[in-house]
Amino acid sequence: MPSYYFLVKWLPASRAIIVLLVFSVFPIVIEAIGISTGLPYGGFHYSDEMGFKILGLVPWSVSFAFAPLIIGSAAITNRQIEDARLALPASALLLVMFDLILDPAAVVLNIWVWDVPGPYYGIPISNYTGWFLTGLVAAVLLHLMLMETPMRTVRLPTETAASLLLIISFWTGFSFWTSLIVPAAIGLVMMVYLVYVIGSA
Repeated sequence: MPSYYFLVKWLPASRAIIVLLVFSVFPIVIEAIGISTGLPYGGFHYSDEMGFKILGLVPWSVSFAFAPLIIGSAAITNRQIEDARLALPASALLLVMFDLILDPAAVVLNIWVWDVPGPYYGIPISNYTGWFLTGLVAAVLLHLMLMETPMRTVRLPTETAASLLLIISFWTGFSFWTSLIVPAAIGLVMMVYLVYVIGSA
């Protein structure tokens, strides 16, 4: 909710609602394609732990999980990189770093199950290449909706990364609690980085 609030406060309400709607529908579509085809993440499916599934494939809560990640990543990246040609892939790479924290915890909690487990806490490498591609497409979409000039990034308020910081803090704590050492260490580094960027804005 914090990211939603600060986005609506920053943008005209109608424009903010469009952004949030796009990034509510986008993950449902991408995840449904991924579950149905195995692309771009690799073969996986959601367990029944998350409740009702849209189209029988994707839990409804996924609609609310992705927007804070992409908006927060853009807010952090755009504060440091003005050239959109560099900022967009950097934002996608930052999303991959966050997923290195989130995915192992989700596997431990049996939120989703991989058809063929991989080397990183049971997660295949294809998941992270898929996250980069998904993150890049999402970053481009966000840039197109917000841009003033095509080659320059838009400086989102760092407050729009508040939900991202809360999410990473929670899952980092969970990783420490469940002895997921590498995700916990990455999470700690990411938390320090987020606090530094938000605090220095």
